[in-house]
Formats: sequence, structure tokens, C-alpha cells
Amino acid sequence: MKSIVIYFSTTGNTKTAAESIAKKTGSDIEELKAVQNWPTNFDDLAALAQKQRDSNVHPEISSQINLDNYDKIYLGYPTWYEQPPMIINSFFDKFDLENKTVVPFSTSGSSTFEITVPYVYTMVKNKNIKLDDGFRANSEDEITSGLK
Repeated sequence: MKSIVIYFSTTGNTKTAAESIAKKTGSDIEELKAVQNWPTNFDDLAALAQKQRDSNVHPEISSQINLDNYDKIYLGYPTWYEQPPMIINSFFDKFDLENKTVVPFSTSGSSTFEITVPYVYTMVKNKNIKLDDGFRANSEDEITSGLK
């Protein structure tokens, strides 16, 4: 089974986790990028994230990722307002993931991974996607444990 790590990161925390997961699993790796630029100032980023969430905005993705040769996708994101960023909705909108396994992982300074799970389940509802148990990926220990 060939796997890929796809991640969205604005501060570098999720990127670091994604790189570790790719190394540990022998997966390819790709960054999920939006057409729009993300604010670098935390307060501006938080305001944009909240506005997108409140308005159900799915930001347009600029990444062109061919997933034809992959069976398993490790999908990484930070936790914003106790849920994945809205670009994760865009990921499930844009890419054909039928008959693929998605393993979500998140990074967060304050939230558990489990708080994001209901949102991810909603995103894959009525799609033929196998959603594996995911994990919080804030540390090497959490990554190692989550990959078991």
C-alpha cells in the first residue's frame, strides 16, 4: 500500500509533524496550499479562520496533487476553534478519495485530537472514504503512538 502525507500548516507545527510521519511511514509528502495568502500575524489569522468557519467558506486550493497511486492518506491540520481549518473541507471537496483510507492527525496547543473528529466525520459523510482513527501529533511520542 503506497501512502502520502498531506498537510496544511501556517506556523510550521503541522509541517514538522507531517515530515516526521512521512519519515516514519516511508510516505511521500505534499503541502496543502490555498489560492489566498494566509495572514502571518496570529490575530489576523485567527480572525480569518473564525470568519471562514462562521460563513462556511471553503478556501480554494492551489495544490495539484495526483492521488491515483495512493491507498492511504495521512491528513494533517492544526486545530482552530476546536475543529480543522476550513481548507480541510476544501480538500474533501476537491480530491477524489473514493476507496482510499484517510488517517487524520492534528496539532494543537490546547485541544485534544478527539474534539476535531466529529467535524472530519461530517466532511466524509456519504462519500466512499475509509476514515481510520487519527491522532494528535504534537510530539514524537504522540506520533509514534498514533502510528501503532
